Amino acid sequence: MSKKINIGHWLNNLVDENGVKTEVTLTMTDETLKQLIIALLGSGIAIVVLHHLLKNTFPNAQLRAIYNQINQLKK
Repeated sequence: MSKKINIGHWLNNLVDENGVKTEVTLTMTDETLKQLIIALLGSGIAIVVLHHLLKNTFPNAQLRAIYNQINQLKK
């Protein structure tokens, strides 16, 4: 089983007693890379779905006003 590393461990590797390190090497395994790709794809899909739902749930007030004015002109 792989060793779990939290973000605090990564931050400790980025900063030492002299300040921020200028050279940092991050090693990513295939499993970590797959998880990162899946997380990015999932977040992208979630953003698109959320935008679509919000757009359809809360219609544009200006567009509704234009429709009302057109209907009044037709009458």
